Amino acid sequence: MSPAARPGPDAAARYLLVDGHSVIHSWPELRSLHSRQPAQARGRLIRQLSDLHDSGRWRVTLVFDGRAGGREETPADSLAVLYAPSERTADSVIERIVEAHAGKAEIAVVTADHAEIIAVESLGASGFSPDWLRGELGEAGRETAEWLEKHRRKKLT
Repeated sequence: MSPAARPGPDAAARYLLVDGHSVIHSWPELRSLHSRQPAQARGRLIRQLSDLHDSGRWRVTLVFDGRAGGREETPADSLAVLYAPSERTADSVIERIVEAHAGKAEIAVVTADHAEIIAVESLGASGFSPDWLRGELGEAGRETAEWLEKHRRKKLT
């Protein structure tokens, strides 16, 4: 939420598409939780990515396989959570989104699937690993904390 993190109204949008199950299975703490409580693991990832989305660094869309397709109801301007229809995969949904928006905005995709990274890069997006996403979440959290501390100090003076 710092000015550096939150793009101005004239700044080009930056979109981050995340393959949810790929990230869950790449991060040990989420993989362990998913083996016992899949919905809890998805919820934790949604909360973490909501913080990234709300930081203004990226407009985040989280895509999961399954649940007969559809979209979770979320408020406007919040993280989008999509579910691939039963006959499709999260990868195919992500590729379709990238193809539809190629050249219109900066698009990045997070997945542990190297073939998927090659596919989305061939469509004009950037491909990143779940480890990169962990770093991006940390950086967004630090920026938000610094911004809050700066504004708290202003109120005290």
